[in-house]
Amino acid sequence: MDIGKCFKDAWGLFRIDLGPLLVTALIASVIMAVASAVLLAVMAGGIGLMRFGGAAGGAFASVSAFFAFVLAFAVGLVVYAWAAATMFRMIVRRVRERRPAAYADMKEADQIGAFAVAFVILGVLIGIGYALFVIPGLILTTIWIYALPLVVDRGLGVGDAMSESRTLAAAPGYFITFLTWLVGALVVGIIVSVLNVVPVIGLIVGLLAVPFELAYMLSMYFQASGEGHLIDAAIGQASAARGAGG
Repeated sequence: MDIGKCFKDAWGLFRIDLGPLLVTALIASVIMAVASAVLLAVMAGGIGLMRFGGAAGGAFASVSAFFAFVLAFAVGLVVYAWAAATMFRMIVRRVRERRPAAYADMKEADQIGAFAVAFVILGVLIGIGYALFVIPGLILTTIWIYALPLVVDRGLGVGDAMSESRTLAAAPGYFITFLTWLVGALVVGIIVSVLNVVPVIGLIVGLLAVPFELAYMLSMYFQASGEGHLIDAAIGQASAARGAGG
């Protein structure tokens, strides 16, 4: 697996459909920010009730805070599943069908449920792995790195996606797969961390990092499946079309 090509392909896929990808990430970020603000407001109100409302006020505040947390978590899960599935779908269609991403793609919701279920199951299992001295989490991340792309690209169930992801991760070798993922995560993480000290620039870069990371993961996915040439063709066609339009 060529790490340099992963960055090149990710940048190309990210650049040619920047508008729809960025708007999708922006909408998700706004909704998450609103949900977080509501949760914080409920918690702040609950603290006031606990201080001045006595036992009854404290009990009501605790119940309200619990339900607010559950609601915020549910909203966050649905929004993340929608945003990630939408951006994955935009990029996959660009590669497989040479179809430019469109803002209308954000209205499609057919894969949100399956994606959310897969995300929760993978998140819990990998999270447990990281809790067990980190290394098991890194191993699980490596073998299941393609599970979510497979749910979107091939419509697989979570079990089949996990099994197929392991096969794809083994194709170039587990260590190469892990190293490619780690380099991408570190580079993006370092850039975002460094620029995050500049308020506006940091916010913009953080927003752009999400679709780029997904494009990087898909560039790994297509290389692992032996279809890296499809990305070259899709980017080349988009560049030629833009040149002709110019």
